[in-house]
Amino acid sequence: MVGRIRNIVMAGTFLAIAAGNAAWDLVNSYFACILALAASFAAGLWLERAFIRRAHREMTRLHGADWRVGDR
Repeated sequence: MVGRIRNIVMAGTFLAIAAGNAAWDLVNSYFACILALAASFAAGLWLERAFIRRAHREMTRLHGADWRVGDR
């Protein structure tokens, strides 16, 4: 589910930036494509990290602060 939502956010960000740059013709198409790809990957990573942080908060709430003792 997280992967599917992340991909939707990445595609939406890419399309929004690419369409905006194409509509206003502010930069050449190669730069606009690179900018849109970078923004979509950044949005995808941000969303994925948000889900991970949420899961960590939930695990801490359910199992206490020591649930990650084995990671250290």
